[in-house]
Amino acid sequence: MRIPVYLAVAQWALLLALGMLVITAYRQLGRVLGRSSEPSDLGPAAGSRPGRIAYERISAASPDPASGVLTAFEPGEGIPALVAFVDPTCPACEQLVGALTQAREGGDLDGVRVLLLTSDPPAYLKISPVSQPPTLEIGRPADSADLERYRATATPLLVAIDAGGVVRAAGTAARPAEVRAFTQACLLPPAGELLPVTG
Repeated sequence: MRIPVYLAVAQWALLLALGMLVITAYRQLGRVLGRSSEPSDLGPAAGSRPGRIAYERISAASPDPASGVLTAFEPGEGIPALVAFVDPTCPACEQLVGALTQAREGGDLDGVRVLLLTSDPPAYLKISPVSQPPTLEIGRPADSADLERYRATATPLLVAIDAGGVVRAAGTAARPAEVRAFTQACLLPPAGELLPVTG
């Protein structure tokens, strides 16, 4: 017995619709889980000195994009930094990556190191909009303990670290205005230094 063509088409259409429903539900769950934590529970405390993070470079913007190569982010060393923890299934993370890319291309992040970190596998990241910007460095932490030290329990999380390695601000961010505020925070003089006198 042969199945009519319209039934076969209807089955495939139903299967496609079900797949889209599962993907949408997964994205919504990621959004809800990302908002479940209180802002005060996210990120290292302002004034603290977070530890180094070993990560695998997975972007073309990285100095050495070879897969599997480990490098380390060391806070301070005279360079202010913005460290963003992102998840490809999080729509707000896509907004944050877009805002950071726009700020980088506009010159607003000159002199600031920008590092995106995600725990997702590199193969998945290659098909995600989060990993597309060619001007941002993206890495995958080698040790989950690093994520715990940075209290990256939800995404997006943006951490502003000054040139002395001190956290100036940490929390959720997605809009260009929020990125500007975090950028200004990390550009403050290192803790303990006086602001330059202008006259």
